Amino acid sequence: MKQREAKTSADNAWRDRLAQQRLRLQSLRDQARQRYAGGAPGLQVAALICQMTDKLVCELFEAALPRGPAPGLEVIRQQVAVVAVGGTGRGELAPYSDVDLLFLHDPRCETCLPGCISQVVRDCWDAGIKLGHSVRTPRDALAAARVDPQFATALVESRLLWGSDRLFQAFTSRFRRQVGRGRFADFYRAVIASREAERQQHGETERQLEPDLKRSAGGLRDIHLIRWIGFARYGTPDISLLRLEGALSREDEQALVEAHEFLTRIRVDLHFAAGKAQEILTREEQLRLADLHGVAATAGQRPVERFMQTLFRHTTAVVDIASRFADRHRPVSPIARVWKFVRSHRSNQIYVVSANEIDVVPSCRNLVGGTLEAQLHLIELAAQYSVRLAPGLVELIRQAAPRLPRTVSPEAARLFLSILRSTSQVGKQLREMYRTGLLEVVMPEMTHARCLLQFNQYHAYTVDEHSIRAVEAAERFACDAGPLGTACRSIKHRDLLHLALLLHDLGKGYEGDHSEVGREIASTVAARLGLSLQQTEMLQFLVHKHLLMAHLAFRRDLSEMPMLARFSRDVGSPELLRMLYVLSASDIAAVGPGAWTNWKSELLTELFEGAQQILSGAPPKFREAERTREISAQVRRLLEARPPSAAPPKADQAPRLARLGEMLDSLPLHYLTAAAPEQIVRDLVAISELPSEGVVVAGRYEGATGTVEYRIVTRDTVGSGLFHKITGVLTAKGLEILSAVICTTPERFVIDSFRVHDADHAGEVPSFRLREVESSVRDVLQGRTTVEELFARHRRLRRAESRHACREPTRVVIDNDSSERFTVIDVFADDRRGLLYTIASSLLELGLSVSLAKIATHVDQVLDVFYVTDREGSKLQEGGRLLEIQSMLRSRIEDFERSGLVAAATAAISSPT
Repeated sequence: MKQREAKTSADNAWRDRLAQQRLRLQSLRDQARQRYAGGAPGLQVAALICQMTDKLVCELFEAALPRGPAPGLEVIRQQVAVVAVGGTGRGELAPYSDVDLLFLHDPRCETCLPGCISQVVRDCWDAGIKLGHSVRTPRDALAAARVDPQFATALVESRLLWGSDRLFQAFTSRFRRQVGRGRFADFYRAVIASREAERQQHGETERQLEPDLKRSAGGLRDIHLIRWIGFARYGTPDISLLRLEGALSREDEQALVEAHEFLTRIRVDLHFAAGKAQEILTREEQLRLADLHGVAATAGQRPVERFMQTLFRHTTAVVDIASRFADRHRPVSPIARVWKFVRSHRSNQIYVVSANEIDVVPSCRNLVGGTLEAQLHLIELAAQYSVRLAPGLVELIRQAAPRLPRTVSPEAARLFLSILRSTSQVGKQLREMYRTGLLEVVMPEMTHARCLLQFNQYHAYTVDEHSIRAVEAAERFACDAGPLGTACRSIKHRDLLHLALLLHDLGKGYEGDHSEVGREIASTVAARLGLSLQQTEMLQFLVHKHLLMAHLAFRRDLSEMPMLARFSRDVGSPELLRMLYVLSASDIAAVGPGAWTNWKSELLTELFEGAQQILSGAPPKFREAERTREISAQVRRLLEARPPSAAPPKADQAPRLARLGEMLDSLPLHYLTAAAPEQIVRDLVAISELPSEGVVVAGRYEGATGTVEYRIVTRDTVGSGLFHKITGVLTAKGLEILSAVICTTPERFVIDSFRVHDADHAGEVPSFRLREVESSVRDVLQGRTTVEELFARHRRLRRAESRHACREPTRVVIDNDSSERFTVIDVFADDRRGLLYTIASSLLELGLSVSLAKIATHVDQVLDVFYVTDREGSKLQEGGRLLEIQSMLRSRIEDFERSGLVAAATAAISSPT
């Protein structure tokens, strides 16, 4: 009984102690939060959290020690060291960061220690402290550090919390000799490889729009990288001491200190706001922090864009300093030095060119750093030899660039254009020029774009990063085996193409249309570089019209010959067309991962080839007739070779073929160009065999795209609003509609094609699912059920939530000029499943008939384009009617975004059909 009571009492005391520790941890965080809210620097808050956490951990460890004679405890104190490592060792802890510990012990202490450590680990977790720990002898720890760069770098930032100072000092001394300074080359290669892998996983550019503050390029980890290399090379990770060693300049030290504070303060805020460890600066958090910091808007920039520009300027500085620091301290073996000397040669008695870099003889360095022309000539040589600048030259140019006069001589302009004409080196050299500040001497317009954020759901990079990536994309396209590569290799003015790519978005961040501002910037740059009148006009056109080709290819019916003729006339020459084609593709490819797709490539190429044929002399009407003849001839051959279903006598096939030929001649060009000849044959046969109230629905999975195409063949007499009903069925079945092609013949036969993504099935969509959707479409079109009943049955999307909190405003644009036969409606809105159905319902209520639809999604923004007529098949007239349509569509979409899918669906179903 007494034993039970004693145990119960001990358990209660233990629970009380842990409850007190949890309260202390919460009190610790509350104190830090108050200090942060009072305006304390981020590093001061992180140090306070670490200091209080140290004390709490030591108390928990003391409490977990076995009770017994004092000599026994003294043995543990002499043979065990509790060592803070990593961020804990640096004395910097974000509110919810892990506490990293190494329990270092003498081999003689292996019997009593495990139970003690197990207890303290449990107590820490129970108290709310996330512990990252390891238990090792000094020998084991050194062995692990030699093979595990993450463990080795954690030990760089080590600090004794409790226990034997003798054991700790002996271990750190051996660590410096055996892992750090004593094996510098191995340590350097390991930490660089580890950091590169981390960057690839968490963000390879310092101007990523949702960065990981700790691990993305330019984040806190790059400051740590400098500390790690500094420790191994100079014996200290301290930034100030590294400056005193001559390893960092005063300017670099100041930039690192400011960036460290800025990033740490933002990271502390993210932790407090989330109530947990949070390293990703999401768009929602960017909006919140910009407001919290009181950042004001300007005429061309939102507060969040200015806040993020400040962040990116810090991360850019960090990644630049870390890169230069790593380059300067890259170990080179004696054999490599000899091999480099053997393979080097001199150019103009000044430059030393080796296999992978170019340098300048020491006696001539002042000549290179003194003028813009000398520095540009050096970049030109690096491009010609396909090598990089030696680290010392990078430092020389970076320090000299701010002192250079801001005038560009004819020789400097010639050298810069020569760099832009180099093969497979333009993007690389532009990055080097931008990194050193030299590019802004030639093009001061880049200063405004440095780290400039585009706060939308489309671009993944800042304006400056996007622009340089666009140049790099154009260089990659030059190696393409298809039409794009052929066009790229045929361009005579590569320098103008690359210059246009560099300039095309520099008008962003100013008040007004960035394309209009960009044209003025292009004019200024052309004058500075001494371009001819013709070259200036080409450059201005490419910058001003850089969105035109993508706009037409993705949002307009490419079978519309008048549109194609106007586009060809605006471009004016095959050379300018090739340049605009490559520029458009490069611009899209540089938006972000996955932005350039086969679908976009095909549409751009179709527009390019159509305009190219016109510019080569073939008139639009001839081209339209020629395309129609070619397709019709292929289809007729296939029809003649295809046996009829009922196999009538051969003599009776003539009327059948004549009838199919008449139907073929009535099909619009946009349908003929969108469908393969074999598919056209299947559609014609389906029409010829269609019962009076029949509906043919066929679903087909395409493995190459991972999508399903549903084709519907019927008569328009089945009921009005076919487009609205079909989109409703597909939405109710949980399908994401990617594109739609609608075709109605003069005899009111309808051939509709919908391409969808079925998220309910990973991989190939099974046949039973295809049949299920086919059956639902037939049932709705033939009146056996309604879309409303399908929504109720499947209970999908009771409320359609947007995937992101930062919404872009809904826009509805009506274009009555692009097409001779149709009015074109462009809808820009947040992507939600059911949006297309809501739009289709509204178009039906407005009495509009949809003849063609193009659907495109960019992250969480959609652009839906509809070619419409009135119920009589006529183009809409200008005036109040267009304003009414525009206002109602915008209102219905905004209502849908507020109330969700079901309310919108109910309203649409109840409208007249």
